[in-house]
Amino acid sequence: MIINDDYYEVMVLEGSKVIEKLACMIAQNEPAALVTVVESSGSTPRGPGSMMLVDKKGVLLEGTIGGGILEERAKSDAAECLRVKESKLFFYELGAENEKSLPMICGGNIRYFVKVFPKKKRLIIIGAGHVGEKLCKMANILGYTIIVVDDRENRATKENFPEASQLLVGDILENLRKVSIDENTCIVIVTHAHKYDQAVLEAVIDSNALYIGMIGSVSKVRTCFENLREKGISNELIGKVYSPIGLDIGGESPEEIALSIMAQIQAITYNKSVPHMKYIMKQKNQEG
Repeated sequence: MIINDDYYEVMVLEGSKVIEKLACMIAQNEPAALVTVVESSGSTPRGPGSMMLVDKKGVLLEGTIGGGILEERAKSDAAECLRVKESKLFFYELGAENEKSLPMICGGNIRYFVKVFPKKKRLIIIGAGHVGEKLCKMANILGYTIIVVDDRENRATKENFPEASQLLVGDILENLRKVSIDENTCIVIVTHAHKYDQAVLEAVIDSNALYIGMIGSVSKVRTCFENLREKGISNELIGKVYSPIGLDIGGESPEEIALSIMAQIQAITYNKSVPHMKYIMKQKNQEG
């Protein structure tokens, strides 16, 4: 690999295109992984500074680190990093015969870094009460895009929810139909009336949401779930609902409840084992 002024000019031009494409992906809230060669020695397809952008399926979006077997492996590594949402440094020997090698005749060594830019998480707060208000503030700090849904014009306001990217005021179920729900979406049901909670839960329970949580006492939750079963909703779907909502961290103020809910969402996002209220209450019911 000969590195001279022409090489650096190419790197700058190609790098600009990669960064422009990355900016476009971020603006569209689409996940992408930036692969950058940070070190090379001996004979390698391309040297330090080479970049490429890869999507969640391992498809090359822009740039190159040299093509061939190395690039295919890097694309696969990038897709896996996006899947687990973890940036990582990789090292390969090109031509050696060991677990860190790739079957190439170059004979050099290469190290590249995969920087993950995951899809921005989205939180739908259904209910513009005091818990929803505090929840919105905490979710904003954690980088969520926030949608607030409520039927009260005096509560669902920009003054109460300045961090929300969208306020949907009016018929709750009708507005919910306007919102796309995917595996990157978390839903918290904290409406101002029990009758709304069940209707909302019924509307979203069969979605692909990462998290569905509903506030309520043990008796309210039990009644709600029984009503849903009578309507033909399976135990499998009901079982994915976190209700009673939150983690068992104590406290009853809106701020403390909101904290327990966000802590639960973060634990589920990162697949951590924590004291969920739904399991604690289930255990207490079995013991009782």
